[in-house]
Amino acid sequence: MKKGRIERITAALLSLGLALSSGCSGGLEGEIEIPIYEGVQHEDYRTYEVGRMNLSSGENIGASLGYALSDSLYTPAGANLVSYKLSRLQELKEGDVIAVLDSSALDYTYRRQEILTQAAYENSQALGTEAAKLEYEYEKAVLDSIQYQIDSYTIRAPYDCVVSDAAPLTVGEELEEGTYICSIAHPDEIYAYIGAPSKKEEEDKYRLGAKVSVTLTGNTYEGRIVSVPNSGAYKFDLKYSKENMLFESAKTGPVAADSSKNVIIGFEPDVLEKMLEETPNAVVAGWATVNYTTSEMNNVLAVPMGAVSNRENTYVYLIKNGDRIQTPVSVGGTVDGYTVIVAGLNEGDLISESFK
Repeated sequence: MKKGRIERITAALLSLGLALSSGCSGGLEGEIEIPIYEGVQHEDYRTYEVGRMNLSSGENIGASLGYALSDSLYTPAGANLVSYKLSRLQELKEGDVIAVLDSSALDYTYRRQEILTQAAYENSQALGTEAAKLEYEYEKAVLDSIQYQIDSYTIRAPYDCVVSDAAPLTVGEELEEGTYICSIAHPDEIYAYIGAPSKKEEEDKYRLGAKVSVTLTGNTYEGRIVSVPNSGAYKFDLKYSKENMLFESAKTGPVAADSSKNVIIGFEPDVLEKMLEETPNAVVAGWATVNYTTSEMNNVLAVPMGAVSNRENTYVYLIKNGDRIQTPVSVGGTVDGYTVIVAGLNEGDLISESFK
C-alpha cells in the first residue's frame, strides 16, 4: 500500500460519514463527493467509461454429432444371405450393392410365368383380337412383378449415401422377412443433437431458429436449432418407403437422434463443408460441445460489475473534475461480468472501480 494510503482512506470515510449525517444519501438524486487527496492519482484505481454494449452469456453442453435422421433398410422377404459387406460410415453411390439374398425360390415361378407370357404373346399375334391382347398384357404384368421381386433380393443404395449404422450379419445366415440391414443418410445431413431437458422451464430456453456455437477439436462453427421436441418442425420425407414395396423404411435409424426427444442443430452448407474440411474425423468422433446463449441484452448501458457497490444502496464512483463522487444508480441484471445501468449514469461518463 502506498504511503499515506490509510490516512487518506480514513479521511475519506470521515468525509463520507459527515455527508451521510447531513442527509445527502438515499435516492438516485443524492451525490457524495469523495475528493482526490494530495498525492493520489488516477493510476491508484481503475477507471471505466460508461458505454452501450451487447451482452450475452451462455452454457456449454455436450452433444452428439452425426446423422440425426436416417433411412433404415430391411429385407423384403425371408431368404439366405448370399453377399454382405458393410461398415459404419462407409460411403456408397446410388445403385451400389448393399446385400444380396438368395432368390432361387422364385426361379421356378419366374420360368413358368415366362412360358405363359410367351404363349399369350404368340396368341395375341395370331388372333389379333382385343381379348388376346389384354390376356398378353396381363401375363406380362405378372412376369414383371416376379422380376421386380427377384430384383428386390439385391438391396442397393437408393441414392448417394453414408452408412450411419450396419447390422452385424453373416453370409449364409437365414434371414426372416423384415430383418434390419442398415441405416443410410445423405452425406450432407450431419447434425449436432442434445438430449432434451426433463424440466419444462429448461426446455423452453431452446428456441426454434436460435443460433448456437458448436465446437469440435478447438474449432467453432455456427449452427441453428432446427427442431425441438414436440415442435413438429423437422420433416423428413422418405423417397424409399414401404408404400413402393422396394424398401421398408423408418424415419429414424437405430443410432439416429429421435426428434421427439432431442434438440437438433443444423448447419448451413458452407459451414458444414468447412467443418468437415477442418475436422475430417468429426463424425467418427461423434461428439461436440454446444454453447447456447441463455441471456442476451443488446444496446444497454453497462459497467464492469466490480465498479458497482452494493451496501445499503447501490452506487458507483463517478469522476468529475478529478474527484470521485458516490453516485446512486439503478441497475438491471448482470451478464457475463457486466452490470446493466438502468438509471443514474449517462453514456460517456467516467467511473472508477469500487472505493478502496
